[in-house]
Amino acid sequence: MANSLIIGLGNPGTEYDLTRHNVGFLVVDAFANEKGLRWTLNKKHKAHTTKFSKDDELVILAKPTTYMNESGTAVLKLCSYYKIPATRVIVIYDDIAFPVGDFKIHGREGTGGHNGVGDILSKIGGGFTRYRVGIGEKLHPQMDLKDHVLSKFSADEVQILKDTMPKILEYLQLLLDKGLEHTMNLANRKDFI
Repeated sequence: MANSLIIGLGNPGTEYDLTRHNVGFLVVDAFANEKGLRWTLNKKHKAHTTKFSKDDELVILAKPTTYMNESGTAVLKLCSYYKIPATRVIVIYDDIAFPVGDFKIHGREGTGGHNGVGDILSKIGGGFTRYRVGIGEKLHPQMDLKDHVLSKFSADEVQILKDTMPKILEYLQLLLDKGLEHTMNLANRKDFI
């Protein structure tokens, strides 16, 4: 069996804390916290990392220290070092297609217009699992997309994320335990939350 990588996407730096684009960081932080793990800066792999053992395999959690558009650099370095195939990579990232706290899991190819996912695709190819966490649509149709994804969650939205995080983490664990097909069939039903 191969090791696994769970990578949350976001931008480094405190100015990006609680921004919509950093929801991937929020999820892996919560997952690490639930397991009592501590992050370390791994300069060689351009990421903050932590890891735990599961069934004699390593599960590596990572948050790239590069900006979003260069997320694939850390993924490639970690996959190469830990000999992780793309099919054992779970990428958690923001999606404006659905409301804050909703999520979708799939293995389809393509970027969905997400630059971080695009960079990962260009570095390791396809086959990885996409874990998309909703951040809500633009507040105004004329709003620039960059301004929206770099805006902070409102207090109400932060509460929604807190309320839905246990379910998000439950399905992340299910991905590790049961695999993509099983988890996807459960998570993507309309009544999953």
